Amino acid sequence: MIYVSDIKYDLMALLPDGGRIHLQEALRGLSWEEQPGELAVRLQARIQNQSLGNGWLHQKLPLGGRTLLHAAWGEGFREIHQGVIFGWDYQKDPLGWFSVTAYDHLIYLMKSKDDRFYPNGTQARVIIEDISKAWGIPLGTVEGPDVALAKQTFRGKTLADMMLSVLDQAQKRGGGKFIIRSSGGKIDVVRTGRNSTIYHFGQEDNVQTMSDQQDIEDLITRVKIIGAEDTEGRSPVISTLDGRTEFGVLQDIVYLEQYDTEAAAKKAAQEILDERGKPRKRRKVVAPDLPFIRRGDKVSINAGTLSGYFIVSGIQHDADTRTMTMEVEDA
Repeated sequence: MIYVSDIKYDLMALLPDGGRIHLQEALRGLSWEEQPGELAVRLQARIQNQSLGNGWLHQKLPLGGRTLLHAAWGEGFREIHQGVIFGWDYQKDPLGWFSVTAYDHLIYLMKSKDDRFYPNGTQARVIIEDISKAWGIPLGTVEGPDVALAKQTFRGKTLADMMLSVLDQAQKRGGGKFIIRSSGGKIDVVRTGRNSTIYHFGQEDNVQTMSDQQDIEDLITRVKIIGAEDTEGRSPVISTLDGRTEFGVLQDIVYLEQYDTEAAAKKAAQEILDERGKPRKRRKVVAPDLPFIRRGDKVSINAGTLSGYFIVSGIQHDADTRTMTMEVEDA
C-alpha cells in the first residue's frame, strides 16, 4: 500500500562542477508530463529566487542547465527525470521568482531533422539503435521490435518522427506495440503493458474524477481506390474497402497514381481504416500521484464507464496537489 502522505519530491540543479543544489525549499510549483505522440518528458518548475553565497539561485539554472528529479513513496528516493533546461522565464514580484521548462534527452530527437536511408529488410530495432548512436544517446533496455521492414527513405524528418514511423510499421506487421522513453539518461524501447506491478484505481478507493469522451467526428468507414483518368476524363474505381459502415458511409479516397502498385494502394487504404476506422476515445482519470507511473504502463481501472485493464497513453504529475491525470486507452 502506498500512502500519499509518504510521497516526497526532491528537485535538484546539477552544477558544471558536479555539485548539486536542492531546490525543494524554493519550489512554488512542480509538474511533469508525458503526452501521446511525444517522446520527451516535459518538466516545469516555478522557483523562488534566493541569494546564495556566490550569486543568485536563478544563475544556477541557465538555458542548457541540468535538473534532476527524485521522488520517494516509502522505499527511498528514486530517479524520476533528468532534464535539460530549454525554457527560462523570470517574473518580478515583491519577492521575485522564475520558472524553468526542462526536457529529458529525447528532446534532441524531437528537435533535430536529418536524411537517413535503410535498405529493405532492416529490422526496426536496428534503425532505432542506429539513430540513437548517431545522436550520442546511450541505449538502455531495448526489447525490440525485431521486425524486418521495407526500404526506409527519410528526407527532412525529425529523428523522433523516424522512430515513431518505424514502430508504427513494425506494429502493422505484427510486431506488437512498443514505446520509446528515457530512463536514467538512456533510451528504452519497451512493449506497452509489461510493467511487473499493475496498480488498481477504483471509484470507491482512489479515483477522484474520470471522464469518458467518445466521438465519430474523424471516422472513416469506406476508402475508394481511384485509377488514372481515361481519355474522356473518367476515373475508374479500382477497389473499395469497407470498414464499420454501421455508422454510415464516411468516405476517403486513395489515388492509384500516388503508389507504385495496386497492392501498395490497397495497403495505404487499409492503413487509413486501421487508423481512423473506429470511434475516437479520450478517457481520463485523476487519482493520487504515483510518481513512477509512466506512459506505456498497464493499470487496472474500475470507475464510471471504465472497467478492466488500460494502457497509460499520456500522464501529467502534479507535485503541488499530489495528483496525477492519466489518459488511457484499451489494453
